[in-house]
Amino acid sequence: MKENYTGMKKYALILIVLFAGLQLKAQQMPLRSQYMLDYFTLNPAVAGSFDYTPINLSVRQQWVGFEGAPASQSITAHTYIGSNVGLGAAFFNEIAGPSRRTGMSVSFAYHLPLSKDFSRKLSFGLSPVFYQHSINTEMLTTDQEGDPVIENGFETKLSPDANFGVMFSEKDTYFVGLSVFNLLELRTDLFQDMDDNNNPVKRTFYLTGGYTFELSDLFKLQPSAHMQYQMNAPFQGEGAIRGIYKDMIGLGVSYRYQDALAYLLSVDLGKIRIGYSYDMTMSNLKNYSSGSHEFHVTYRITGDNKSKSPSNQGNTPMFY
Repeated sequence: MKENYTGMKKYALILIVLFAGLQLKAQQMPLRSQYMLDYFTLNPAVAGSFDYTPINLSVRQQWVGFEGAPASQSITAHTYIGSNVGLGAAFFNEIAGPSRRTGMSVSFAYHLPLSKDFSRKLSFGLSPVFYQHSINTEMLTTDQEGDPVIENGFETKLSPDANFGVMFSEKDTYFVGLSVFNLLELRTDLFQDMDDNNNPVKRTFYLTGGYTFELSDLFKLQPSAHMQYQMNAPFQGEGAIRGIYKDMIGLGVSYRYQDALAYLLSVDLGKIRIGYSYDMTMSNLKNYSSGSHEFHVTYRITGDNKSKSPSNQGNTPMFY
């Protein structure tokens, strides 16, 4: 009887951890309202696409006021090294309730020119990824003090995986990209001696696209779309539109289907770009949360990339 009771508690804890790790919607990949400021986080084929080296820092706190709400931080960088090849790296930390996932990826991209001046190209990218999954047992409680299920029932796991992406783009005009994350669909058993109750990170598909309308010498309009599909999880789509004034001030709005309306602001100071977004929650979570905040900073390193790039023109940013 005692053995059955302990087993029932173990399964209950598994459900708690899984629901927290799936961010309440079976979603295991972090949300990003400012995806248009760093497409490299969604597609490794972007690596080396600019005539400068961007270093991006992103911090997001989701559902402020909701205990155990997801939070994420990431640092990314990529550069063009010549011979149509780009390299990049990303470091990330994602927290949801008692679960945490940290890791890094290294990206390799090849850009196939489709025009003589390299303004139109087809890019391919591949990223080996290494995750570390862990559980903060101090956030879990039961009615039995010193419960061995909590004290001894969890492990920290290091697991490999891979991401792949392809992108078609034309300089300063449009792009469309498709990427697949978690190609290997790794399985991470966080619970000792429970091989049948693994926590699989499901394969996730991203489809992104955007267009730049040159309305005048001073003003641009940039609509974009981002769709995400994860196996055994609800489809998620969002669209955004931003106005850019003098390539410096960006204002926009983004709508995430059945989830949130986000207000976007960015200021470009040359080498440094700062972005902020506020998500106004539209789901039932609005009764418990005051919304979500996201901060983004880009630092540009200029120099060798421009001389390495074909025609010195091909690798220029689609979005600012």
